[in-house]
Amino acid sequence: RFFSELDSLESLQERDWQADPEDARTISHLLCDQVEFANVIVLNKCDLLSDDEQKQVRRLIGVMNPTAKIVESTFSKVPLKYVLGTGIFSMSQAEQHKGWLQEERIGEHTPETEEYGISSMTYRALKPFHPAKLEEALQAMLDGSGSPFDESTILRAKGFCWLANRPQFQADFSLAGNHYSLNPGNPWWAVIDKADWPETLEQAIAPLWHEPYGDRQQEIVVIGHLEDKDAIVAALDACLIGAEEFKLGQEHWDKLVTPETDPFHEGWEASLNMAHDHSHDHSHGHDHGHEECHEDCHEECHHDHSHAH
Repeated sequence: RFFSELDSLESLQERDWQADPEDARTISHLLCDQVEFANVIVLNKCDLLSDDEQKQVRRLIGVMNPTAKIVESTFSKVPLKYVLGTGIFSMSQAEQHKGWLQEERIGEHTPETEEYGISSMTYRALKPFHPAKLEEALQAMLDGSGSPFDESTILRAKGFCWLANRPQFQADFSLAGNHYSLNPGNPWWAVIDKADWPETLEQAIAPLWHEPYGDRQQEIVVIGHLEDKDAIVAALDACLIGAEEFKLGQEHWDKLVTPETDPFHEGWEASLNMAHDHSHDHSHGHDHGHEECHEDCHEECHHDHSHAH
């Protein structure tokens, strides 16, 4: 059921699996979150799969979470030593759970040899996306329509984006199966006074820093049957603002993208307003350090606005 659940259009609420009344996640997003976070993954009902099907599932899981131990089983029969008292859980690693994205971000990851047609790639760029162009490309990625997405099947994609009209916040992008979301994420470090930065941050993000826009950039990891990676890069490059527009800077970009031409405007405003109200309700008498606030902002802004095929 792994691939069928990955393609599921159902929400958690439709199955009564939601964590709370505001939980708007889909089955496919929950599945991906669980696979990416786990340190032991049990593949049950292996007797119902052919060898090739088993290998395809293992390959995809291996790309999504290369450090997890995979245990195959039938009738849920799993030796307890594989799932209890394993000693392999690490809180520090769990807190950095976007492992495959972070690994790619610094450019240290060497892609594994393609097997069964499943591979990964990372898209990077140092110019902002035009939201309307990006929405068209993401919808094509989701639908598998138009070149190059009619030839490549995207199973999972995740990362952060820089939107031309949103210089304050990263845009958290997640695609799983037949759904994608693009929500307000953490503030860019470039908008935060360096006096409020954690002590070791400046050195840590030096490879990602490019004046005059600091750490603003595009980083999207894509997993799937990627027939033409160069064409996928070209399709995303086409969503960036043009070279001449880039030279004109933020004041021009704010005029270039209006609420009427931004397909994400309504959802983002709702998320940011909700985060502001929530922050106000919890701010009386509290003075949080910025590193904690940076994480709080991410959680408060993440009010899911997803698109489904």
